[in-house]
Amino acid sequence: MDRSKEKHSKDSALKRWYWLVVFWPLLCFVFAGIIIGQSGRTVDERISDAGFAIFPLIFFAIGMSIRHRLLKERRNATALATATVVYEGRRKRTGGNQRYFPEFEFQANGVNYRVTSSAGSGFGLVKIGDRIDLYYTPENPRLFYVPVLHRRDNRCACLFCGIGILFPLLGLFAPKVRAFFSFLP
Repeated sequence: MDRSKEKHSKDSALKRWYWLVVFWPLLCFVFAGIIIGQSGRTVDERISDAGFAIFPLIFFAIGMSIRHRLLKERRNATALATATVVYEGRRKRTGGNQRYFPEFEFQANGVNYRVTSSAGSGFGLVKIGDRIDLYYTPENPRLFYVPVLHRRDNRCACLFCGIGILFPLLGLFAPKVRAFFSFLP
């Protein structure tokens, strides 16, 4: 894939992100309005079903913010390098929880760079000495992303967005869901 097609693909992914981040919350508020306006539900059902359509937007916002960070990191980092993990990045946080911010070493334009991941995880995804792919921005090699780390973040974003999309639909179709489960013993 040449650079112009790759750039277009990354730009269209960002455009889809902007469209979804505006469209879905508005649609959830429409769902809540439909739920409140339906006469076949009791007042308690209307309140809980409308809440089911609105409150999951918190999960949706978290997932979309993770996705936005991933898209921004990936947008300009187009040059590929093979990096070596030089430090797993274990750092102690409050409450005894540990976060891992791995450090990588790679060469770009004849210069050696040692960079630390800005996004940490609760467990080590890479080990010292691993050789991995790293994409960096040609104008500033200190701006980079690592696909191995992005996969985990992308799964988290999908999980949060999935909750933020599925639950409002369950709220909208709650009478049918309740009717289905009323026949089960």
